[in-house]
Amino acid sequence: MSEVPVVQITTTVNSEEEACRIAEAVVNKKLAACAQVTGPIISYYTWKGEQCREKEWHVSMKTVKSLELRLMDFITELHTYETPELISVLVESVSEAYFEWMLQVLEE
Repeated sequence: MSEVPVVQITTTVNSEEEACRIAEAVVNKKLAACAQVTGPIISYYTWKGEQCREKEWHVSMKTVKSLELRLMDFITELHTYETPELISVLVESVSEAYFEWMLQVLEE
């Protein structure tokens, strides 16, 4: 298993098109080794004092810790939400083969 920190960053958006646009952009920019789009999901939250229920799509991206802030800044630039959800989770372990693939993709 790899000792280099890997993170998984997630966000939600209001359309499949936006989710795919963000996923493709972060991979093309080599800020994430891969990105998956899932949805639709139903999100419940409070926004500006109102309870909301919205259909959203979830984007999950894997990268190395050293690219985390650049990736989050780039997603913020692309995102249509005023306050996008950006959550980064440190991956506890990753297979050596997958990690080597990530490094290769991110360094190309």
